[in-house]
Parts: sequence; structure tokens; C-alpha cells
Amino acid sequence: MAILRCFSDGSMLGSPFTDYLNVTTPVDNADALRSAVVPLVESLGSFEEIEGEGFKFFDVRLVNGKVQLVPDGMLKIKPRGKVLVVSASGAVLRRLRERGLFPEYLAVLASFPHRVSMLHATADYHVASPPAVIAQVKQAASSGELSLTRKRLLPSHCTYLLGADCDGLETGTVYLGNKANADVWAKVYDKRHERLSRGYAEPGSIVRVEVAVQSDAGATLRDALNPRDLFYHFAGRSLVEVPPDFSGWSAHGEGYVLGERRERTLFERMDSLIEHSVDVAKVGAMAIVLYGDMAAQVIGRKVVQRGASMVSHYQPKPTGVDVAMSPA
Repeated sequence: MAILRCFSDGSMLGSPFTDYLNVTTPVDNADALRSAVVPLVESLGSFEEIEGEGFKFFDVRLVNGKVQLVPDGMLKIKPRGKVLVVSASGAVLRRLRERGLFPEYLAVLASFPHRVSMLHATADYHVASPPAVIAQVKQAASSGELSLTRKRLLPSHCTYLLGADCDGLETGTVYLGNKANADVWAKVYDKRHERLSRGYAEPGSIVRVEVAVQSDAGATLRDALNPRDLFYHFAGRSLVEVPPDFSGWSAHGEGYVLGERRERTLFERMDSLIEHSVDVAKVGAMAIVLYGDMAAQVIGRKVVQRGASMVSHYQPKPTGVDVAMSPA
């Protein structure tokens, strides 16, 4: 028996969202694009810049009563031949959305000649039993009953990564389509099992449906900002229930507003780094314990000394406008 739209619209948690975005632009734009992205990066939390790679972010986790930084996303900016590849992981995109910076990030990309070379449109569904749903999807895929486009997915193009969950039930991931020669593919996986196996808190009985499109599918930054129509266009063919108000999706969509690029003063950039850096918070806490009321004076002097060698990196030097913006 064919499985058709086994994920009901009412069981979706929130709305479809972009969980990975890969954009290419001529490599000559590398310096200008990086300079435009850095002020946004400084607002996303603790990170380190990796030369020739991009920016690696960290999350704070309490392990055995101790605060630890664990890797949590990567924004890669790497040349590949004549193009520059800018790829943001799902964790980075989540940070941008949480801080209201996602439209501005897309506006930065849109200000350069570009092409969306990869986009993952994703949705989470609450289900009674993730292992049971994964088994249904696997059965339908192996029977050739699923499709993402007008063509049926061949069973030979569907693969599985399965194992036992914490209750001993078989679950995991079903991959739909051949990445090597397809413009569209998908995966359906047990999000609960994935999170628990990586040491995160119990997320509930959730299955994630993720549709990936490559450049020839015709996705644009409009779809990155709102991937709802793209998601239903492909996932709605056989995997998920389509809502009544869905009217279709058009490739190469235009006529939309992403947001505005905003120049940030040096004071704003400094303030963002202080506000969101766990390392700065740790240093401040240590200084209070060590120096008490003198902490600000001692640490302020050390920070200035440490930064003296990097002043040229932030030219032009702070103007009167920056100083005037500092709090009294």
C-alpha cells in the first residue's frame, strides 16, 4: 500500500525553515563580502576565525558542573576556482534567525552577483512513534512508491542509515534520491534519536523532513528567506500533507524584499562582541574575583594592550560618532 503524505499539516511544528544555504559569487568579491559579513558574525556569539575557511561558532554547555564550549555551526567562505563559496550551516542560520539578522545576511549576499547553489528546506513533525514512521517511509521508498518531482524515486536511489534507539527500536535516517546526479533529494530522520545520541536534551517525538535543492532547481534567496512553498512543492508530492492555501512554487522567483544592509559603527561592533562572547564573560567573572572593585580598570588595561597589535585591522580608527554612542 502506497504511503501518501504521511505527515499531516497539523502535526508540523512551526513552519518550514532553511537549514543549510550555499551561495556562490565571483571570487573577486571575497574581501568585500567577508568585510560585509564580519559585523553580523560578531553578533552571533563565541566564534573563531579560521584562515582560508571562515568562522567556527561555539555553544555553551554545562558538563559535570563545568561550562564548556562545544562546536556549533560553521560559516564557510572559501574560494573554489573562479568562484567564492559561502555556506552557512543550520546552526548558523538558526543563530541569525534568533537575533533577527537573517534578512540582513541575505541582503549582504544579494548585494553581490550570486547563485544559490544549495538550499535545504526543512520542517519538523510531531509523531506518536518516530521509529514507526521511519519504518513506513523506508517501506514506501524500497517499494518505489515515493516521488519528489514528476518522476518516481527508484528504490536503488534510496538508502538507509538505521540503528537501535534508546528503547531498542530500529530507527534512523532514510535518504531519498541520488545526490550525485539529482537536482532534488531529501532525507527523513528521527530527530529525537539524533539529538539524544549526541547528548542533547529530550526534544520530544519528532521526525524531520528535509528537502535539498541544487542550483539547477532554480531556488533564490527569496526561498531561503521563506522556503515554505519550495518545501511543499517537492515534499508535498508524496511525503507531507499540503495545506489548503498552498498555491504552488515558481523557480527563479523575483519581486521580493530581503531587508537592508546596515553599516555598523565600531562601537556597535565592539558592544556586540562583548555582549555575546562567553570568553569575555569568563574573563569578567575571573577579574571580579581577583580584583574586586578594581576589575574594570585592570581588565580594561589588559584588553587595550592585547588589542594594540590589531588596531590596523579595524581602520579607519574610531570616530567621534563612535565615542559619542558609548553609554554614559
